Amino acid sequence: MQDSCGYNRFDQCMSNDALKYNYADFTDTYGRIMQFNKNKQEPIHRWYPFVEGYSKEFIQSIIDENKEQKIECCLEPFSGSGTTALELQNLGIKCYSFEINPLMYLIGKVKLETEYTYERANYWFTKIKNSRDKLNDTNLDSSVFPTLYQSDKSKKWNYDNEVGLAVKKLKIAIDAINEEIYKDLFTIALAAILLDVSNLYRNGKCLSYKKNWTSIKLTKEDVFTKFDKKVTDELLEDIKNSFKPNVEFSQKNKSFLFNSDSRFAINEKVEDNSIDLVITSPPYLNSRDYTDTYMLELKTLGFTKDNAQIQNLREHTFRSHVQIHWHDNADIKNSLLKSTLKRLDKSSKNFTLWNPSIIDMIRLYFVDMDTLFKELYKKMRKGGKVYFNVSNSAYFNVEIKTLDICASIAEDIGFSVQEIRKARYLKTSPQQKEHVDKLLEGVIVLEKK
Repeated sequence: MQDSCGYNRFDQCMSNDALKYNYADFTDTYGRIMQFNKNKQEPIHRWYPFVEGYSKEFIQSIIDENKEQKIECCLEPFSGSGTTALELQNLGIKCYSFEINPLMYLIGKVKLETEYTYERANYWFTKIKNSRDKLNDTNLDSSVFPTLYQSDKSKKWNYDNEVGLAVKKLKIAIDAINEEIYKDLFTIALAAILLDVSNLYRNGKCLSYKKNWTSIKLTKEDVFTKFDKKVTDELLEDIKNSFKPNVEFSQKNKSFLFNSDSRFAINEKVEDNSIDLVITSPPYLNSRDYTDTYMLELKTLGFTKDNAQIQNLREHTFRSHVQIHWHDNADIKNSLLKSTLKRLDKSSKNFTLWNPSIIDMIRLYFVDMDTLFKELYKKMRKGGKVYFNVSNSAYFNVEIKTLDICASIAEDIGFSVQEIRKARYLKTSPQQKEHVDKLLEGVIVLEKK
């Protein structure tokens, strides 16, 4: 559907702020490779069923596109499950990467490890199986997280008793491993099955109870079988085929992965004018708290030991959610952002706010973007490029042109905006659909001139 100006309705700004950037249609190319699902059958990438992110083919397509340039050092500010750093490692390219979530950090660390051997992995797998069968049942502690395990005091719980005991036995057996790389490896194998054996599923922005959770009755042996299959069919198989004796990896990116907030850690860890390429996908402005998304694993495996640690993690994540009531008054001088915030403020008066921090979150999300782009600009060499995968958003029936605002912030800092590539269209929430039917997900291509 086009208007009188000839723009597709979803490409036109909802105000007088005209589109100033070149939009290139990459939907046929990126629509197939901008989802992590394609990684679920790929060796090593498949070790943990990540929800967000893109496939390894996306990384390869960018490297192929820049094959005339000498790419020696890359940067990934939002590592997630480590797709970018792992694929660049496979291509022999150094990559600094940052991840604040301790679960995601461990996943990346495990996938970037280069010293596995099939014999040692199988040895420890056998030890785990022998150990778990000898362990006596113990009490499941629900004092800190009351709904984690089945309890007479709770109407709902994440794990039935037998499942919880089986998970705990596996964790005790894994924690007894005295070789760190294998302890980490099998911890991630356990993390990968937790959702399947629990009463929960990932429902968009959060965890919800399965419809038939009260009738799902898994046994201890069911849990052990799922774990064994994960290890045998994926981890051991991939280690056997990908880690050959006496074969050295030309690049090892594990030592350049940091469990830190990239907004502030990049400056400390990365030299100025040293980065040739940035490939990343930041949290989207969708009010999703990624701490909530992976809460089951964080609690079960001890990454967060109490609610104070959960709160602390939320406070140090990119400000794309409202689990924290943000009180920061910081702002940036960006005309497109300011006009968007004015429209939001006006439109929000017609709504009952489900959270009073929404507009603050939107403002501070772009404040964080400004901080990030300033760091990236300092660290990049002249001629270096950024591939920045993000999506537009909508609140109060107002479409937020995240792609354009991010591009304009980067341009204000000094980047040249080469183009914005259309990747695919995402559905809006039912509340927004009448006024904002679709949201563009795209890739902003920047260059430091």
